[in-house]
Amino acid sequence: MARLRFFLQEPVLRPLILGTLFVAALCLRLYGLDKPPMDFTPIRQYHGALLARGLYEWLTTGAMRTLPPDGIIEPPILEFAASLSYLITGGEHLWIPRLLSALFWMLGGLFLYLIAKRLVSPNAAIFSVFFYLFVPYSVLASRAFMPDPLMVMMLLAGILTILRYHEHPSTRRLVVAAVVSALAVFVKPGICLFQILGAFAALTAYRQGLRKAVVGPSFPAFAVLAVLPTGLYYLYGTVLAEFLQGQAQTKVVPAYVLDPYYWKGWLHSIGEVAGRAAFVSALLGVLLCRCGQAKSLLAGLWGGYLVFGLVFTYHIQTHVYYSLQLVPVVALSLGALWDVAASHLQQADSRRHGRRAVILGLAVLAAAFGMNEHRQNAFGIVQQARGEAFPGEYVGHTLVADYEARAETYREIGEIVHHSRHTILWAPEAGYTLVYHGRIDGATWPSSELVQWWRRDERAQLFMQGMLSMDEWPRSPEGNFVRRDYFAALRSSEAPPEYFVVIKRFSGRNTVKWKEDEALSAITKDFRVVGRDDAYVVFDLTEKKE
Repeated sequence: MARLRFFLQEPVLRPLILGTLFVAALCLRLYGLDKPPMDFTPIRQYHGALLARGLYEWLTTGAMRTLPPDGIIEPPILEFAASLSYLITGGEHLWIPRLLSALFWMLGGLFLYLIAKRLVSPNAAIFSVFFYLFVPYSVLASRAFMPDPLMVMMLLAGILTILRYHEHPSTRRLVVAAVVSALAVFVKPGICLFQILGAFAALTAYRQGLRKAVVGPSFPAFAVLAVLPTGLYYLYGTVLAEFLQGQAQTKVVPAYVLDPYYWKGWLHSIGEVAGRAAFVSALLGVLLCRCGQAKSLLAGLWGGYLVFGLVFTYHIQTHVYYSLQLVPVVALSLGALWDVAASHLQQADSRRHGRRAVILGLAVLAAAFGMNEHRQNAFGIVQQARGEAFPGEYVGHTLVADYEARAETYREIGEIVHHSRHTILWAPEAGYTLVYHGRIDGATWPSSELVQWWRRDERAQLFMQGMLSMDEWPRSPEGNFVRRDYFAALRSSEAPPEYFVVIKRFSGRNTVKWKEDEALSAITKDFRVVGRDDAYVVFDLTEKKE
């Protein structure tokens, strides 16, 4: 133990340890980066890929022909950077935005270390960085084509500037903290707002007292500046351009707080992202933390995450990556727990050996439990460059398949339908991957399981309405969605579908077999098949069988 402490306390060796961690973490994220991004939340990644393609078209031709089915949601920062890289390299390379996301996460790790050094010991700071870089879920999420890695990086940059301001308050540092925090909130509007405000408010209360924190000018000024860009973006997107209308209603549903499934889903997300053992240990670290400044900051960050979950009640329980912002908070809190444990281990009294044995035993149990929790994500990392034949199977939440073979199959389908923009798609990932690689477009065919979900929850119908690009949904007299009515409405529209593309088998919560879908079989039985293999069948809706 003494030799280990000596090794970690050597100033020359700390940069070497940190450098090794960062290099290993980056190499882990580069593994299989050139594969199609189907390894992690494909719908979200291909949303970005389709939007980047549209921006690339706009840069090269002046016309934007491609948009994701759900339109523009967040400011397309990463997508625009990807389109610029396409312009420079002369083609679409999805590994470029994924590499940018990985680099954003690495830079966030540097900000995390600078924060941790101000709150805990250098050894504990290294441990915090280790957790941040290597917790399995973050490895997959931090290389995804989505704004979340950039948001986490900016969140950590904002926390660092807030901490610097409270160490030596000045108008210049306040403005810098507000500007950096505003960028963090703007990258993915509103998601890390509560943690930003919680951190600033908690440190203000610690430094000035609660009364001065409430009535003082610094917090209101900071809050207004931090929210201003996002507020203007939402004003433009809802009132002027109208592309953000309905977004708030699908994310903020207060009634979910009374639903047990909401809390169960939230806890599941926490377990997926950080692990329940790490989550409980991190909370313990906050409670046992002896540094007033560290405890205040951590309490503000934890409180901000709690408020976020109570506001964004739909996504916090259904979209695991909406809890990605929890990773740096848990990492910092575990650093505080490290210091508490280290101080106990260093105490020289008659009970020190027993205390060490208890702490070591608890650490082993927590590590074993944590390894078990993360086994699915760890397995997903290992399987990224390997897989089964198309269409593959899900293992946990990770699709294990030959991603390039799937992409090639989708390109083949695109050729069969002549890259039609008027199709009906029954495919994995709501058709996003098929739309991208096949260069086609169309409406998504709902499965029977999805229809049952819509019937249970009217808000889910509104959410999926935007996903399927339907202005008005046909309904039965009872108010339930009917797929045959949906097909009839599509056929009678101004631009009726030309093809029906069916992926024969794909997995999600249930394995779907297209021939067992009575509504689908009844609709397609009269139309000519123009393409078929083991993975798919394509019907020509412009020509019926003779």
